[in-house]
Amino acid sequence: MVARQKGKSNGYTMHNSSRILILIVLIFVILAGCASLPETKRHEIHGSSVYYSNTGKSGPVVVFETGIGPTMSTWIPIYEKVSRFARVFAYDRPGYGRSNTRNTPDNITEVVENLRMLLSQTGNNPPYIIVGHSAGGLFMNAFARNYPMEVSGVVLIDSTHPHWFKFLEEEKPIAFTMLTTSTAVGRRSYESKIIQNTEKEFDTYGDFPNIPLIVLTAEKSMLFETKEIRKKWLALQEDLASMSNKSQHIIVDGSNHYIYKSNPDVVISAIRKIVEQMTE
Repeated sequence: MVARQKGKSNGYTMHNSSRILILIVLIFVILAGCASLPETKRHEIHGSSVYYSNTGKSGPVVVFETGIGPTMSTWIPIYEKVSRFARVFAYDRPGYGRSNTRNTPDNITEVVENLRMLLSQTGNNPPYIIVGHSAGGLFMNAFARNYPMEVSGVVLIDSTHPHWFKFLEEEKPIAFTMLTTSTAVGRRSYESKIIQNTEKEFDTYGDFPNIPLIVLTAEKSMLFETKEIRKKWLALQEDLASMSNKSQHIIVDGSNHYIYKSNPDVVISAIRKIVEQMTE
């Protein structure tokens, strides 16, 4: 059953396809603010400098993964509050923030392996509670499938489904072309290849483990305000929730794509729920 979480409406509506396409691009290239997360440090992975933040005195490690565009500072609305009941970890993938691009990953699997190595080498041991927003949900989905014994729970925040980019390519080719073109330039160009190969790569993974899973879906997102795209997104969100028998799917009333900003308490509550299940 899909639950609904009430929140304040942002009053946002779309009126034509051209604006939708523009917003699809903007959602993936949006710049983070000037503020930063606490206790930011640098670590070397495969000869590349990766910057991360790690704080919180006790409890399980909650790992945050951003979508395409924002740096780790995007988690500011919830980071400190979650650190009160768990250890929190966030980082910048290659090309984000001050993390360099000396050795960029070629695929989702390499992103996951680099993150896993970073966690281990910085003293953050499993099991983890992993939290992914938008395309970051793909990486966390893959992490749970590839290393099921190291993950005790997952929170997906308006997460991209493994079939989403293929749907855009087949049904909305202009939008897909704009997306891949916009990500193919600059310091994060490797993500364009990831977008194009997501579905094929997920076909090589095992099943999602039967662990606590909370899927948070925005009621109103800048990405999909046509009825067709909205219907498809919701169907894929329900499919994400079906990955585990221990799942909960919540449509957050009034929220936009960045639920942790528009409705931070809902996200904090979801993470806390899984933390409490771990510590019972």
